[in-house]
Amino acid sequence: MKKIYLIVAGAFLILLIIISMILSLGKKSTTNNLSNSPFPTSIPNQESNEQVKDISQNLSNLSNSSNSPIDISTIEPIETEDFKLQYSLKLNKIVVEKKTSQAEEQFINWADQNQLSQLIENPDLTLIVDQGKNPDDFNPLLEFLNIFMKFGQGTSTTCTGQACLTPTSGNQSSTIQSPNPLPNQSSNFAYFAQCNGFGDTQLPDGCDLCYAGCGPTTVAMIAASYLGNNFTPKTVVDIYKSKGYLLGCAGSRYSDAKQVLQGLGLKTTDYLIYNNETADKVVPDLRNYLAGGWTFFALTRFCDNGCGHFFWITDVDSQGNIFAYDPYYGRYEIPYNENSRYPYPLYRLAFGVKKL
Repeated sequence: MKKIYLIVAGAFLILLIIISMILSLGKKSTTNNLSNSPFPTSIPNQESNEQVKDISQNLSNLSNSSNSPIDISTIEPIETEDFKLQYSLKLNKIVVEKKTSQAEEQFINWADQNQLSQLIENPDLTLIVDQGKNPDDFNPLLEFLNIFMKFGQGTSTTCTGQACLTPTSGNQSSTIQSPNPLPNQSSNFAYFAQCNGFGDTQLPDGCDLCYAGCGPTTVAMIAASYLGNNFTPKTVVDIYKSKGYLLGCAGSRYSDAKQVLQGLGLKTTDYLIYNNETADKVVPDLRNYLAGGWTFFALTRFCDNGCGHFFWITDVDSQGNIFAYDPYYGRYEIPYNENSRYPYPLYRLAFGVKKL
């Protein structure tokens, strides 16, 4: 009987050993399958999660690197037929010296081609000067024109938004002689309102004179005053069109206005560049030139976010009020006291003009 118990116990022990071996082999097989499977379905372990995070972070850093500030001190000096470019340690800016009238346009093209668009978009990085001027003599607060906004064409687009919207009332004649000239003014100065008379003149790049025509309208006032009343906003628009100048819903360029006036035989000065200055900051410059018989084609801002606008400055009185033939705001007051909207307009650029 005892022998039978021993046999049963031994058989049971052997069975336990066999079951234990089977379970052990099954567990080892499962582990191997998980580690060697080409399509694992298990959740990655902690180490794998950290690797994924590291890769994502690297990609994010790489994506953000194109938007990081550039070290302008490493940009090598260059010189082309149109401009010279170099880094100024004193100003901590890239200084672009103009050699031709196409300098600004060519500089923009160069910056785009070399993936240096920040030089165009950030006014703190770049300063543009006329040929022969020593950039280190400039006040560091003067900034490169902040005119590369919104349009892509950038450098000198103006007269967009509310500054050029159609007036809601008024039937002013399209051309008027100055009724009450100031001491330095001629009573023969001609006035055109961009939204009356010629307001529906279509611009070559879209929209009409009333919406975005302060530039050619200002040119027309200057030309008609100095050269004869055969010049009108329409004839000036035709000149812009014949030369392929930008003129449409986005506005127009001050450099093109300067070229048109010079092409008509009028004399112009170099650009006077301002950093969105109020009237009191620009009056001393204007007075000096006005005393020499100059008047001014001016580019200004009438709101914080743009509202660029052109007008023709003809005088400054003893109180520092700037009077202008303003194609939009001055349609009911000729000449118009621009200081009546102080602190606007903010002055960005001007150039003198007079008859030879």
